[in-house]
Amino acid sequence: MKKIMNKYVVISSVVISFGLLLISSLFSWDDNPVMGFDKLCADASIVICCLLLIRFLGLQDTAGFTKKGFWKGLLYGSPFLVIGIASVFVSNAGTDFSSLTHISVANSVMFTINMLFVGMNEEIWMRALILNALMKKYGDTYPEIWKSLLISALIFGAIHLPNIFFMDPVTLLVQVVNAAAGGVLFGAIFIKSKNIWAGITIHALVDWCSLFIGNCFIGTESIISMTMTIQQAAVIIALGSLPPILIAWLLLRRKQG
Repeated sequence: MKKIMNKYVVISSVVISFGLLLISSLFSWDDNPVMGFDKLCADASIVICCLLLIRFLGLQDTAGFTKKGFWKGLLYGSPFLVIGIASVFVSNAGTDFSSLTHISVANSVMFTINMLFVGMNEEIWMRALILNALMKKYGDTYPEIWKSLLISALIFGAIHLPNIFFMDPVTLLVQVVNAAAGGVLFGAIFIKSKNIWAGITIHALVDWCSLFIGNCFIGTESIISMTMTIQQAAVIIALGSLPPILIAWLLLRRKQG
């Protein structure tokens, strides 16, 4: 089984991702894809499964579970924090912030824990497992790195498709495309820093920034429930996808040199 999974790594990556989505679907006690104990259980289960798979496939030495490279990874990922802060204003455009009412401290704590586990789930899944396995298969030359990076980014975008149950199609398109583009930069950060903790930290902070107001205050809508026109979607895709891809290209271009 191990040899087959390593040989057909792209197919294995897709099958593994589909299986993890099925596991996640078992923890659906409400209709909120961001908050709740069910979401926390789903993310924790995926993390455990990924860690077991990393061990089974012999990828632990290159999975980035080390202290070395953490601060370097944060530095490389600093543009993501700017994107996260900007997303606060984009996702809450038109909101009267003075009229917002904080739900509760307990709700905010639960939200923060959920965001940490989302970052842990998606980074260990997509970078420490999927991207790591692809790079082991294809190698670490410049073209091979981009091949692995783009495949993993496409899978990362695709795993957001089940959100169709919570979003309108246009908003979902924006999320899938921008997630794929974000996956390129998260992958570049992982490749450059060789540290998974930096990606987890940045991922959790960006998600926290972009979703905090919509999930912890009454008087606005989360981006999860937001609808938009085709024109708005095109602008958000351009603003959300082009900068991460450009930054990733610059980071890996320096690696080549």
